[in-house]
Amino acid sequence: MRLFIGFEPGDGARKELAAFQDRLRAAAQGGNYVPPVNFHVTLRFLGENDRLGELAMAMREGVRGIRPFSLALDCYGSFERGGSRIGFMSCKGDLRELRCLHESLEAALGDAGFGREARPLKPHITLARELVHDAQTGYELRQHPCKSCFSVSNIRLYESVRERGKLLYRPLHIQSL
Repeated sequence: MRLFIGFEPGDGARKELAAFQDRLRAAAQGGNYVPPVNFHVTLRFLGENDRLGELAMAMREGVRGIRPFSLALDCYGSFERGGSRIGFMSCKGDLRELRCLHESLEAALGDAGFGREARPLKPHITLARELVHDAQTGYELRQHPCKSCFSVSNIRLYESVRERGKLLYRPLHIQSL
């Protein structure tokens, strides 16, 4: 199973992201767009793994002492990975509590034998992969930030699956903060 841990934006943020994604689609020359049902913030990518019980226990330990917090959508950005441009919406808000959650989760996963992620957390929601647009388009898109806020009250262990040719993120375990 291809797994990751993350959390979802609220419905209002999801709607605003979908509207922004329409603007991105109209401005770009191509791309592979993430279905709005798949919008999420990744806390930790786990790759191929089937240790579900151990992951659930690590998630339970990782949220100990973490209280729900709020985030807000911020502005558009993009980066290159493996020769492909990724378009995303950054997040702002209670980043201190988010970093505490991330560090606590990393420690619990490390204690459970999953190792630690080397890259720092950069909270964002992916909107498109294999995106094609020029620097001017990127600049113009950054001038239209999103503003929706959402509360984070749980984290989820997701399985990434293909059904009828579409990529879906199926929650396997939900852990409340």
